[in-house]
Amino acid sequence: MDEPRRPAERRSRGLILILAATAVAGAFGYLIQLLAPALLDDAESYLAFTVFWSTLYLFSAAVGGTQQEVTRATRRSDVPVHTPTLRTFTLIAAAILAVVAVIVGLALGPVAFAAAPVAMTGAFAIGLIGYLLTAVLSGVLYGLSLWRPIALVMVIDAVLRGVAVGLGLLLNAPPGLLAFLVAAPFALTFGIVWIGFRREVVGNYRLDVPAARLSVNALGTVTAAAATGIMVTGLPMLLRTLMPTFPAESLAGLVLTITLTRAPLIIPLMALQSFLIVDFRDAGKRVRPRLVKYAVLTALVTALLALAAWLWGPWLVELLSSGRYSVEPYVAAAVMVSGGLVAILCLTGPAVLSEGRHAPYIAGWVGAAVVTIAALLLPLDPMTRTIVALLAAPIVGIAIHVFGIKPGGTAADGATPPAEVGRVG
Repeated sequence: MDEPRRPAERRSRGLILILAATAVAGAFGYLIQLLAPALLDDAESYLAFTVFWSTLYLFSAAVGGTQQEVTRATRRSDVPVHTPTLRTFTLIAAAILAVVAVIVGLALGPVAFAAAPVAMTGAFAIGLIGYLLTAVLSGVLYGLSLWRPIALVMVIDAVLRGVAVGLGLLLNAPPGLLAFLVAAPFALTFGIVWIGFRREVVGNYRLDVPAARLSVNALGTVTAAAATGIMVTGLPMLLRTLMPTFPAESLAGLVLTITLTRAPLIIPLMALQSFLIVDFRDAGKRVRPRLVKYAVLTALVTALLALAAWLWGPWLVELLSSGRYSVEPYVAAAVMVSGGLVAILCLTGPAVLSEGRHAPYIAGWVGAAVVTIAALLLPLDPMTRTIVALLAAPIVGIAIHVFGIKPGGTAADGATPPAEVGRVG
């Protein structure tokens, strides 16, 4: 009699575990973001740190698209047949990322890695490849609903980075070493979790697409994830690059505001992307009603947080920066509203992708990213165009996603017949 309820019960436990892990990860992330403006001596040093962080996480967000496609494609299977598809895919992707890191270092070095170009480029490469490994492993773990190791990936990565970067800031480490301390935990986390849970993964899953289709689909989700990164983690880099005349103190205050106010909404939902794909995938014909319920709840929370940002955001920015940076109340509130819109976009995306509809999924995120960049180039004062970009971009993306969801369709409609049983290593 209890059997039909077990999957939902297991998923509820999984949600609790992942939310708890997200809270821990968020706390350590906040620790770093609070220590940086307090311990780095001036606005230029703070911007150098945050721009490297932003650049790494912008590209890591793109790499994270592989996790979403691997999650969507992974199904549990007890058939003892093994193919190296996922391992081969990961090795090829790692080689590509090494080349990308060098190109980025050469192209963006004068802006993003100016403080220590060679060291930061090396750290950037280590971070990208390490994130790829954790993304592929996490995708398989999500597809198998192995909630405990998924939570451990998040917690171990955050704790390692929080401790390492925190000590680096306290000891006034040089920029190149700080960059390495930011990047290295990705690879270390993969090694720790893989050693601990390898037996639960190898030979226990299948992919519902062949290797070629996996690569094509992953390219699409990587494109969408890159667009996500532009709107979220890569925003400080964009602001610095596209508005070079923005005074450093004003930009630092805006970046600190964006970091503090949007994180409570965006970080949990970005962390839950793979969970939401599985949740919507199993919702059948109730994808739309489930999406509406989640979106309404997010909107209500956003309204409360926007009011709090208006009242206390400026005070918090001045407190954390020891009075060096400031922000207007309306700016803090607008930034928080934009965070709520991006959070809703983080709901519509998994809903579309759960149906196997990669085209509207990609179009929504790319469209939002294009609007972000276009708005930042408008002939307006820097603060106004930043607010326009923050608000308009997610609205466009949400509209594209909503129109892309199948009316009355099911998540199963987008699935491809089972292709193989695979192994990560």
